[in-house]
Amino acid sequence: MENTGSCKIHSFYREWELTKPVSDYFKKEGYVVKKEVKIGYCRADLVAFRNGITVAIELKLAGWKKAITQARNYQLGADYVYIASPLMKVDIFLRKAKMFMKNEGIGLLAINEKTCNVIRIIEPKKSKKVLGKITLVELERYQNRESKYLHF
Repeated sequence: MENTGSCKIHSFYREWELTKPVSDYFKKEGYVVKKEVKIGYCRADLVAFRNGITVAIELKLAGWKKAITQARNYQLGADYVYIASPLMKVDIFLRKAKMFMKNEGIGLLAINEKTCNVIRIIEPKKSKKVLGKITLVELERYQNRESKYLHF
């Protein structure tokens, strides 16, 4: 269990509130973390890059079926995929989809509401579905090219 500092909120009411603890967790592991990265037809809430490895993370408070659909989509562009949810909500994923997630290679992270510690509940498997892997270099190249057209 990693300590990501004390949590200023004790209940997560919006998915974006999960961003900081999960982002901090991956940064402490040496990853570069980007927000809202398009993978296929969806946008991963967070994507972490380190040493040629790409990890996509979907943050969810509710809607386990949608989370799994999105996570399966992210497997087309990332080596590893996690769904991250508050600790109090993780039991829904474990009751409804634990075996499916394990079989599909989707990992599960829990964020403790009181401490903001991130706990790995299910380890992901390396995706065998990758069609076009997203890399940090390609993402930054795309963002730089896109930003040229936004300036007037």
